[in-house]
Amino acid sequence: MTELDYPVQAVDGVEPTLVRAQIIQAMALQYFNFMRSAPEDFTMAEAFDAATATWETDWPDDPSPRTFEAAKQAVDDDLSYWGEE
Repeated sequence: MTELDYPVQAVDGVEPTLVRAQIIQAMALQYFNFMRSAPEDFTMAEAFDAATATWETDWPDDPSPRTFEAAKQAVDDDLSYWGEE
């Protein structure tokens, strides 16, 4: 699936494509903030790549439509694996 295949929660007066972009950007910031303390450089572009990759996968208990809260939980779940490495 691509990022456009997943419906998003409606926000009054905002196009779904913009809501989707905002959710993915929030996910990228979550990855970026997590990696701030990492010894390696982690760019915003890499954070966006990680967010997009997470967005394009099926999540446990994947809601339809997707929400900011569900996206945060999906990143938290992914980052829990990163912390184990």
